[in-house]
Amino acid sequence: MSSTSTDETRLQRGLTSAQVSMIGLSGALGTGLFLGSGSMIGVAGPGVILSYTLTGLLSLVVVWALAEMTVVHPVAGGFGAVAHGYLGPLGGWLMRWNAAIVLCIAVGAEVVATGTYLTWWWPQLGVGLGTVLSSVVIILINMATVKAYGHSEYWFSIIKVAMVVLFIALGVVLIFFGLPGTAAIGTGNLTQGKGWAGFAPAGLGGILTAAVMGIFSFGGVESVSVAAAESANPGRDVPRAARAMILRLVLFYIGAVAIVVTLQPWQKTAAGSGGVTESPFVTVLSLVNVPHAADVMNFVLITAALSSANGCLYGSARMLHSLASDGLAPRVFARTSRQGAPRLAVTLATLGMVVASVLAITRPDDAFMALFGILVFGTLFTWLMVCVLFIVFRRTRARLGLPDSPARMIGGVGPATLALVVIVACFVKLASIKGLSIALPAGLPYVAVLLALGLVVTRRVRSAGSVLDDELASR
Repeated sequence: MSSTSTDETRLQRGLTSAQVSMIGLSGALGTGLFLGSGSMIGVAGPGVILSYTLTGLLSLVVVWALAEMTVVHPVAGGFGAVAHGYLGPLGGWLMRWNAAIVLCIAVGAEVVATGTYLTWWWPQLGVGLGTVLSSVVIILINMATVKAYGHSEYWFSIIKVAMVVLFIALGVVLIFFGLPGTAAIGTGNLTQGKGWAGFAPAGLGGILTAAVMGIFSFGGVESVSVAAAESANPGRDVPRAARAMILRLVLFYIGAVAIVVTLQPWQKTAAGSGGVTESPFVTVLSLVNVPHAADVMNFVLITAALSSANGCLYGSARMLHSLASDGLAPRVFARTSRQGAPRLAVTLATLGMVVASVLAITRPDDAFMALFGILVFGTLFTWLMVCVLFIVFRRTRARLGLPDSPARMIGGVGPATLALVVIVACFVKLASIKGLSIALPAGLPYVAVLLALGLVVTRRVRSAGSVLDDELASR
């Protein structure tokens, strides 16, 4: 907030519109698409196309709500700082600490994934050393200037985007035109001659279950809001970046998955072991005789995992910096380097990454699954809070006679209210989804602890003025 912002604690506005868009894209376009989409296909069959469409629409509402709010308040901490103003210090505490913790856990998962992929080329390296090396790379990037971070994330994401575009283009050629020596595959695999029963073998229930699973593929889109404080022109860049990011995500996910379930029977894709050679992308590259298809895919997987880790550590550190600026975390973490990087906040976020990484390596059967449950639950909780915040944001500004945001969501609070109902239904559905049933038992105590700590801290600590206080004071 302005009352605590000094040269020693102020972030620098060094991100371009393209970089802001890529930061949001980095967290969501990751290994879930390149390697893990087979699990969703196994649940819904070709109907997974509709699953990703539904999830994409939900994420569109969340990101549009974030864009509307952060254009008005382009401050450090993004939606968490906005929550502090409109939901009170406890709301700001919950949203920012939840985001910081969830992103820390996500970083740990991604660097472990990177370490695993490195063993494809160097088995003697081991997952442990590979994880450490990956962590060092991500830490160095985040300790540098915001421009250096923006450039690295931009090019990480460009590689991922290029791979998806190439995949879709090659898939379209194989499906409709064929290649010399390879006949056109056609669209028969979508229904396998069984109509709706072939397209959606598990019916509407399977499509909805896969849609819930797909929410976590879109997790990380909130980083567009966090990056607003370091955008050179947030009023222009954030809405533009949000629209471009969601359009790309929906097209990439729907397009890529549609190609996967059309190129080969969905049963074959769902039966994959999850290894590098089982990636649907490897299948396409192999069909067009790309030499070393698995090696190409491994490079993309490593890039995708590093990119996601990079974006998540960025978001976690900025949330911690914002909490410290508001007095809801030790003030020392609000300090920035001469280049505007919150290095102490990055260091604290790194500790969470280290803990998650160690647990993932040493106790993968129990401790890490508990962390994963918190990650799953935390993502849904973030989206739930964003929708609640947006509704309060709209009503508060109307009541106080404050000007509208230049990036208003079509339909007012209607889409956010509907999204709120859908997210609550997703929470209920979690308990019955294999592999995700741990989310509720792990997530509910987690939120209870956060809430209890928040009640204690926000009563004892006098935090800085909120973004809403600053706006009202300037009138």
